[in-house]
Amino acid sequence: MSMSGDRAPISYPTDTGNAPIHRRSAHSRSVFGLINRHAIHDDTHVVGRSRRRRVVDESLHLIDDLTNRPIDPLFEDSTLVVQEQSPAMIWITKILTFIFCVIVGVSGCVIVQELHMNTRQKVRQELASQVASRTAEQHQLESDVASQRSQIDTLTQTLNTGNEDSQTTRDAIANGTIAVQGSGIIVTLTDPIAAEDQKGDLPRDSNGHVIRVVSDTDLQAFISQLWAAGAEAMAINDVRIGVQSSVRVAGQTILVGVTSIQSPYKIQAIGDQNALASAVGKQNNADLYQALGDVGIYPNVSKSSKLSLKASGAPDLKYAKGVK
Repeated sequence: MSMSGDRAPISYPTDTGNAPIHRRSAHSRSVFGLINRHAIHDDTHVVGRSRRRRVVDESLHLIDDLTNRPIDPLFEDSTLVVQEQSPAMIWITKILTFIFCVIVGVSGCVIVQELHMNTRQKVRQELASQVASRTAEQHQLESDVASQRSQIDTLTQTLNTGNEDSQTTRDAIANGTIAVQGSGIIVTLTDPIAAEDQKGDLPRDSNGHVIRVVSDTDLQAFISQLWAAGAEAMAINDVRIGVQSSVRVAGQTILVGVTSIQSPYKIQAIGDQNALASAVGKQNNADLYQALGDVGIYPNVSKSSKLSLKASGAPDLKYAKGVK
């Protein structure tokens, strides 16, 4: 079949009952969105071999259609159909979307904040529980040590000949391994009032300057004066000072051995009351009292007719041995 002398593509007639029905679903302005609007795109003669398969049998029409016409025109036209929505539905959708985004954003911020707060709180609670557990364990160990020391003292007194001035008793008193009592003095040092109201690591005044508090050096100065004046036994806040006891600072806490003490610091010393009071009095330590008074620390020295000092832990000797 020819058209104006041009060669038309080969086609095969179909049966009347099997003829395909092609309908366009796009009209008016939507027709410009169609991919194909004409059966033949241009009128130029296609030179060369036709791309359409030469079909010699009607049974191959289906394969021919699938190969040469894979997309149905109705499928192409379906992309042109626009589902119109009412303005009210559009605004409702926008409002609901905005509300949903706000809820999700606020919920995410709250969850992140709660996670951070819970983490810090859990860490604080865990550290606090560990400190409480270690403190209770320390108190229990101190109680056990005191109980065992009492048993040792009882057994020692049972084996002793009854002479309280024996060399063993004198050495135990000097070493601080047994409880003692007697007359002596009490030296009290208290942190400034402004420092007691602070809860930070370093107490500061209203101007931001660090407030001077009682340090381990101050306690060591008074302890040295008392030992030099002939003190026979000494304790700080009921913690006995033995031959291996140390007074040192750890962070913002003062330790006597491994026991922490807090203000007010009471140095209890057994010995000659007059000699001890004179050794740590203001008259013989004017520079020390002046330096402490400038920062609001005022030592107080008082005499006591009866002081009871607990025993300290016995030293663990590994290298020292007696010589006969």
